[in-house]
Amino acid sequence: MVEIRRHLHMNPELSFQEEETAAFIASYYDTLQIPTRTKVGGHGVLAFIEGASPGPTIALRADFDALPIHDEKDVPYKSTKPGVMHACGHDGHTATLLVLAKKSCIRIVIN
Repeated sequence: MVEIRRHLHMNPELSFQEEETAAFIASYYDTLQIPTRTKVGGHGVLAFIEGASPGPTIALRADFDALPIHDEKDVPYKSTKPGVMHACGHDGHTATLLVLAKKSCIRIVIN
């Protein structure tokens, strides 16, 4: 999860500009053979994880946009885009839902 979060932190995109982030998310689900629907409401990604038996559906949602703030941290995973960073935790929220997909029977909405 740390690796995914750091990747997202290093590659932030402002709201309505998250094309690379959406592609990263869809690719991650593709490697897990989880069906997705992309370009939902812009760049949103829906992942469909079916349970072993019918029943109620749970939807989990996370934002993945960044903020127009300069990343002043001196760490290896610092934002690579001047003036744009994940200062709000959306990178962590998205990483959490991506990792959850490996073991869960849920619907995931990331936008």
